[in-house]
Amino acid sequence: MAKILTKPDNSITQLSLTELRMKWAECWGMAPHTLIGRTMLEKSLEFKLRELETGGLAPEQQARLNQLIKNYKRNPRCFDDNEPEIKPGTRLVRMHKGARHVVLVLSQGYEYQNTKYSSLSEIASRITGCRRNGWVFFGLKRKDDGA
Repeated sequence: MAKILTKPDNSITQLSLTELRMKWAECWGMAPHTLIGRTMLEKSLEFKLRELETGGLAPEQQARLNQLIKNYKRNPRCFDDNEPEIKPGTRLVRMHKGARHVVLVLSQGYEYQNTKYSSLSEIASRITGCRRNGWVFFGLKRKDDGA
């Protein structure tokens, strides 16, 4: 069995594709998929070697990764949505025509002036009197995001 490289360095780029695939399999404990290209193999191997050298992710990074996985398991399309997740209990404040408007984020929807709404756009339209993108109106998304 070949010796595992102990740290990422330029020697990875000097390996033949066959040697690279062998080192990758040795570090990851499984054979790489046949369609993974050289660049991805190199980057993945560098990552794994760094992980082995440093002991893995910092606790806060691991917690964030676990949360992302949990969100994905709950809703596999969660990363397809362009809307950021806002925690329930957050208050959104917007000044419009000299009046202060406060929206409370709920676990399901939003509350504005003691009335529940399913979208921020409904609230923005009520405040302005015309159709508005609620995410843009409350400053959570720039008008050109997602374009």
